[in-house]
Amino acid sequence: MNYFTLFTLPKKFRINKDLLNKNFYKLQLKFHPDLFINESDSKKKWVLKKSIQINKGYKILKNSFNRSMYLLFLNGIKVDEEKLLSHNQYFLKKYFFLHEELEILKKTNNPNIICFNNFLKKIENEIKDCENMINNEFHNKNWNAIISATSQLLFLKRIKGKLKK
Repeated sequence: MNYFTLFTLPKKFRINKDLLNKNFYKLQLKFHPDLFINESDSKKKWVLKKSIQINKGYKILKNSFNRSMYLLFLNGIKVDEEKLLSHNQYFLKKYFFLHEELEILKKTNNPNIICFNNFLKKIENEIKDCENMINNEFHNKNWNAIISATSQLLFLKRIKGKLKK
């Protein structure tokens, strides 16, 4: 099952998210298990399986990190997420500094919303830079650069997740 085909999207990193959402809801309306309650057990199982595929594909394609990993997989490159965490030693150091900066912001007695927002913007800009790099490198089929940028994207998204909490 190719999720790009399922959602009628071109097989590339930069996708039309509005079209993804539109096609997701179309497919959900067509294959929602509640619509098949009076069908045979085999038909119900098939529809449930299809609905699970639709949800899984949507989750993968809507997230830039998951989409990058999936595109690598479709191009015959299987990357273990745990290996990504140790792939780029330079960025690993940068990640720890960013994480430290986040911890300092969180421990401040009188947290300043402006500082949080500035840090969030900084992280979001770095995420956009990684996504642009990944997009460009997929065009060039530069797998090592894609893997490196994807590892950075993973770290940055984790920091953003912690910041949002």
